[in-house]
Amino acid sequence: MDHEVLEHIIDGRQKPTDLPFALLKDITENFSDDREIGHGGFATVYRGVLRNGKTVAVKRIMSNHSINETLFRREVDTLLNIEHENVVRFLGFCASTKQIAIKIQGLKEHIYAEVRERLLCFEYVNNGSLQKYITDELRGLEWNTRFEIIRGICEGLYHLHNDKQIYHMDMKPDNILLDNDMMPKITDFGLSRLDEKSQTMSEERLGSLGYCDPEYRGHGRMSFKSDMYSLGVIIIELVTGQKALPNKNNNALRRWGHRWKKTGKETQLAYQQVAKCVEIGLLCQEIDPSKRPYIWQMIHDIREIDGPNEKTSNAYEQISPYKEYDMLGIEPLELHFPFELNKLMSCTLLLTNETDSYIAFNIENTSPLSYCTQPQKAIVPPQSKCNVHITLQLQGKSPGYMHRANEFIVWSTKVKDCLAVEDITRNMFINEAVNVVDEVNLDVDFDASELQEASKKFSEVSCLRILTCKAVSIQLVSTGNDLLL
Repeated sequence: MDHEVLEHIIDGRQKPTDLPFALLKDITENFSDDREIGHGGFATVYRGVLRNGKTVAVKRIMSNHSINETLFRREVDTLLNIEHENVVRFLGFCASTKQIAIKIQGLKEHIYAEVRERLLCFEYVNNGSLQKYITDELRGLEWNTRFEIIRGICEGLYHLHNDKQIYHMDMKPDNILLDNDMMPKITDFGLSRLDEKSQTMSEERLGSLGYCDPEYRGHGRMSFKSDMYSLGVIIIELVTGQKALPNKNNNALRRWGHRWKKTGKETQLAYQQVAKCVEIGLLCQEIDPSKRPYIWQMIHDIREIDGPNEKTSNAYEQISPYKEYDMLGIEPLELHFPFELNKLMSCTLLLTNETDSYIAFNIENTSPLSYCTQPQKAIVPPQSKCNVHITLQLQGKSPGYMHRANEFIVWSTKVKDCLAVEDITRNMFINEAVNVVDEVNLDVDFDASELQEASKKFSEVSCLRILTCKAVSIQLVSTGNDLLL
């Protein structure tokens, strides 16, 4: 019967309600490790499977944490009042309290301890969090998808702020889930509070580093503007792949234009959307909270650039596609090595200069593995290409995992045609006040089947060595005993 109640809530035939602890324990297989899908400072999230095969997420607040009953009830009240496609749907809660008898050695009486279980049940969003989709402009999600994610996050936050007067206080990519259609859903209201005048949190500030606004981090002051600061960081990260604020030499428009030119997806609207998102992202991160917009002030801008219309075109008619794509083309962005034990492994990196300028590059290995790069630095003339050969030195054992992120950095910048290769210095790529510098990270991927075979061989060799050592040890002991006899 309990399963049917939760099934009806999922189907929308019944409103969220209190759920029996036994039901949540049953559908998570007694909160087994195999069902764990997330872990935080306050709670662990489990995947619950009903009899009809439908899946839910069960958030179990840690029993060793001192639960503030007032805040728990407030959070439940908050969740019961929220219903929006860009906010994870709340299905129910459990507030179970029981006493258990504990036998103390040497005493006749038992000590009775109170065990409290506080759980929240949500819809299961099976495409993971936004965090795993964050990449730079040159790879990963297409712009249309990124913009729809930005728009959805803003719509969800607008519902929380404008319609429900609730602020989240822990907005970050880990707390934004994506469904199969890449629709974003805001989750984790562990710090959410109903708006109250002069409310602060002074005991324990839990905002995530990199996304937390200065006034909350420094003084514990919470407000709608705190969420706006976090939203600004998320928007910039979605556009550029990094939390750092873009400057004139790290031009998101230029890098997106470079990608669009290769894929043939360059449109005026896309340029307008990128420019507006960067503008909003920077404005939301103003140190002075009074200079940050409220969500209801900026949501109109996001909606206006959601598709082609006359108002958008007039507002951004000054933005036009770049006529010269002054970036160095780099292919591939993920280096592939067919891994083999005790053999040199190589791959080729193709650098393409389609501009009318000379471009100098420098490649730096950031990996603990030993690579040889030839050439490591050079100058690519206009309208020409350069092959770079990267060789992984002999490896006596497998690296341990197949995909390695950010193994190389390729720096590039325009130079004069009279510059010699020996004049290329690292400082040229660091001093961005003088030069427009592009920085591109390259990942490394090893062939899965080859790597597994290499790991198997390494394990077999290790076992053989251990057995050989044991055999020699036994032989020595035996010989010693014979001598004693």
